Amino acid sequence: MSLELRRIALSDPLGSSPSRFVVGGQVSQMTSGDVKMYEWRRDKEEMGMVGMQTDIGQIRAMAWCPSPSHRHLLATGLSNGRTVIYNVAPSSLALPLTPNNPAPMVASLTVKHTRPVTSLSFSTLDPNYIATGLERHRSDYSLLVWDLEDAITASGIPVDGDTGWKRPDGEAEHRLSVSNPSAKVTTSRSEPRHIQHYCPSEQVNSVSFVSRTTQYLLAASNNKTIRLFDLRTPTLPAGTGTNSPRDPHASASMAGASSQWLTRAVHDITPNPQDQNIFASYEITPGSAHSVVRLWDTRKVGYEILSFDVPGGSVMGLEWTDRGDKLGVGTKEGGVGLWEVISGRTTEGDKVEEWVTLGGQRQIIKPRPNLQSFAFDPTNKSDGDVLFVLKDGTIGIGPIGSAPIIRSGPQGDIAVATPSVRILDPDVPSDTTHDALDTQPPTSVQEAADEVDSPLRMNRFQLAPDRVAKLIAERSRSSSPATGARAASANAMMRSFMSGERKWYEEGANAERLVDERDELIGGWEGWRRVLGSDIGVVMRRRAMEGYGLDDLVLNAAIATRHPGKERIAGVWEFIHHLTQAMAPEISNIRTYNLTHQGVFPIWTGAGVTESVEPSSPTSIRSAATLVDPPLPHRSHEPVRQGSAAWNALSQVPFPHSRQASTPTPGNDTPPRSRKASDRRGIVSQSQAPEIDPDYLTAVHHLNTHRSELGGVGKPGVVPAALGGHRTELRKLILSLCGENGESLKEEMERLGATGQRTKAAFRAYFAGDEAGTVSNLMASDDQQHQLLGATIAGFMAQSASARGSEFFNSHWQGLVTKIDEPFVRAILTRIGGEDWEEVLGEEGVPLLDRIAVGVHHMDDREFDSFLRRRMARCTRSNSLHLLALTGFSSPAVSLLSRHLARTGDLQTVAILGAFFPQHKLSKSERDTVERWREDYRDMLDGWGMWGERCEFDVRWGEVARQISGVPAGSAGHGESKGGACPVCNNPLSRDTEERLHRKNAMRGTVNIGWPSERTTVCMYCQAPLPRCVICLLHVDPHHPPPSDHDHPGHITDTIDAAYVCCLTCRHGGHASHILPWFEGGLDNGIAHSKCPVAGCECECASV
Repeated sequence: MSLELRRIALSDPLGSSPSRFVVGGQVSQMTSGDVKMYEWRRDKEEMGMVGMQTDIGQIRAMAWCPSPSHRHLLATGLSNGRTVIYNVAPSSLALPLTPNNPAPMVASLTVKHTRPVTSLSFSTLDPNYIATGLERHRSDYSLLVWDLEDAITASGIPVDGDTGWKRPDGEAEHRLSVSNPSAKVTTSRSEPRHIQHYCPSEQVNSVSFVSRTTQYLLAASNNKTIRLFDLRTPTLPAGTGTNSPRDPHASASMAGASSQWLTRAVHDITPNPQDQNIFASYEITPGSAHSVVRLWDTRKVGYEILSFDVPGGSVMGLEWTDRGDKLGVGTKEGGVGLWEVISGRTTEGDKVEEWVTLGGQRQIIKPRPNLQSFAFDPTNKSDGDVLFVLKDGTIGIGPIGSAPIIRSGPQGDIAVATPSVRILDPDVPSDTTHDALDTQPPTSVQEAADEVDSPLRMNRFQLAPDRVAKLIAERSRSSSPATGARAASANAMMRSFMSGERKWYEEGANAERLVDERDELIGGWEGWRRVLGSDIGVVMRRRAMEGYGLDDLVLNAAIATRHPGKERIAGVWEFIHHLTQAMAPEISNIRTYNLTHQGVFPIWTGAGVTESVEPSSPTSIRSAATLVDPPLPHRSHEPVRQGSAAWNALSQVPFPHSRQASTPTPGNDTPPRSRKASDRRGIVSQSQAPEIDPDYLTAVHHLNTHRSELGGVGKPGVVPAALGGHRTELRKLILSLCGENGESLKEEMERLGATGQRTKAAFRAYFAGDEAGTVSNLMASDDQQHQLLGATIAGFMAQSASARGSEFFNSHWQGLVTKIDEPFVRAILTRIGGEDWEEVLGEEGVPLLDRIAVGVHHMDDREFDSFLRRRMARCTRSNSLHLLALTGFSSPAVSLLSRHLARTGDLQTVAILGAFFPQHKLSKSERDTVERWREDYRDMLDGWGMWGERCEFDVRWGEVARQISGVPAGSAGHGESKGGACPVCNNPLSRDTEERLHRKNAMRGTVNIGWPSERTTVCMYCQAPLPRCVICLLHVDPHHPPPSDHDHPGHITDTIDAAYVCCLTCRHGGHASHILPWFEGGLDNGIAHSKCPVAGCECECASV
């Protein structure tokens, strides 16, 4: 141990109010040391000296006696081997000495041979016992134990603490036996002899009693050994030889030691004040900028339980906080850091295993040059204060702070150390919640349907509550029983849904319901757990557990209604399901035009619908189209692509990723139109919509003809002949996209009336030309205000057009419109008042698809074009997924989804939607963005342990991509990669690598390499690591079993579970414990499969 002179800081071991500290030492070898006691008043931020002792000598070690009766006894270990006990009470400042102020020295502990004292320690259970550690002497012991009772009594110092405190009774349990014969021969009571001795001819670097004991003593000897001494057996067992320091036996140094730990170096030992089994030590690595702190457990002999590196130079001290949950580590140049030490226990059946880990670190004293010592004050009920001393004698003090350490897990659970560890799992209710849930009867499907909210429907495709409940019930019945920890989490979550907690969960995102008027969380720890349940990460995991993915988009819509954030995607999945059917590749491709998954704006403008001359994939998209392309009319010149009207229209689109101001749309510089409907009908527009490629219009006409023959959701709508214009075919296709193809209009009106949506039914009736239906729907409403509006509308409709245009009419009618809260009625009244279509359809409260349908039926080409461009301009600033109806899966949708992800964090929804983009129409940066969403979501599923869901996501993604690109199923499977693959491990190889390996193995005569042995971790052919398991994506390692659930190690029940299995046809494989459940059913609560889990591989592995 280094003997560098330093000043030592100690705090009152029993705590005091106000707080008291002791600082002792000397500044040079030529001066004598002193000890000063300071009192810290935190409320006044004042520190004053209350006690002092000078001319002590060269101080090497100090210890404050934890005696309840004598609160100011201080032991100082000197360089000459003496240990002097002083009473540094406030009275020590009074001079001269009087009978009321006796001499401060209480006892002097001397040794036979002079050498420096290295360490001192009092027993916290019986403060009369003190242990001293000394440097090595070949003829003496270096670890001595003393009893100070007689010396303290003989000193006559007054009791300044608890007058009723007595020494612990029980001779056998707490009193130590005397093994030193000379201890019974005492010449002076102020100079007692030691009662026990250990470690002959060794150097003791550090010594410390185990907390709240007298019989267990820890000592670090020879700078590399830690021993635990049992002071109840101080002598060697019989037959082991003498215990003399002059002739030490080989095992003499182990006399009385019950345990021993070997390490590289030990410079200090600090027991945990609350846990008698845990203690810490540190070692300084010469020539390194880091030191190592180690934690030990007396029950685990021979090895450490935890270690960590500490930057900032050499460690100069360790100290636990009073609660034993934090360890302070001071370094000479790095200040003082506070390390959270978290302990817990894991129970598996009858086996209980305790563990210790680090929760985090924070700096409580900033790096300062030449820091020499520090001490914690245990007085404050929080984390108290910390006092530190610099080499120049500067003393500083400040608060420790009590910020909790929080760590989150991949399942959405968090651990909070405050200081005890509390695990908050959003899927596992507390004990009181469990009891409440157990008393709740199961909820029927009908009751579940009644609980589903029935908000304003965002479009005509949005599911009704009874349909949602039916889909959820069907999904629950089709899922196979789950097992393991994940099943327990799912069952707890579902039990919560069947109780009142489900309603809280669905409404939990409302911040007003989470905090009180003082901005404090409502419900304590249970409130924390419920807030976690509304976190987007937990919501995504729960949705994935229920089947949220690419398999069934309508099921996604039903699942979304059961989780927070449902209002953001209400009606979105239903529309996407309709979009993928109405704009499917087989009915949307013709020659050089591809409208697959395009929205209203690309269809109307023709922007981005033309195939590139050089397709991005080797297989032509047009070659796979199922629609027979009819011959187009012959033109005498080549169609211009880049300079065409479609190209000009595209250049005017205010794309979301542009940072410049959008280009003014055509028609904006025309004189304002009259706001009167009667006047407007007589005006002929002088500014027409931008021209469009006639070839594109002809292609859409052929598409509509084919769609009319097929019928179904893709059937074109019907456009009034009075509109005219040359974009009639585009209007028909847009109506099909909006679901307005006339096949279910009547049923839709009946459904709106049956569900009480009378205002929306009146809106649709009015703009369909049925004024009587408008009035009848409003009069049939249960709302008296709607009935009054119906009567008002009926009265004004009876007036002539000239009467409606009067000044009296306009002034009163506009006042009525501004007072209406219902957006559908407000749109009707706005149109009756003579406003133009832009004003009517600018009503944002009306769903976008309904407004587009009205615009298709009533606006001319220029008006509708202006309306769509204004909506696209809004799209550049919005994050609403309902605008996908406008953009479809075109380039602007990538920016729209990016903004939605940044606003909500819903990576799951964005990644699933990314599967429907035609990749060849995106730029490289846009393709990279979509791919990044996909990979991040795959990593998220793997982190949740949902390997089955991730495999199904990969398979369905590949199927959707091949469907969009027109590649036949199975053509992108195994064996078509450039350059081929390794014949053993199936890793892709470049042509050069493949040829080189063939030549090398042909020369060796080992062309046909067999399958690797069970101990091989790399391919014997190409030397690449063995392939990953296609389920968990981990490299196969025969020496480590695969994970089975979440991040816990797999519990292998059979040898075959840890084996690697593969299909001999496609060479895809993985861990048997993952592959077999994929084909047999049961992986992640999934069904049985017949095809390979690798996306793009059509191998029927189960039937091979």
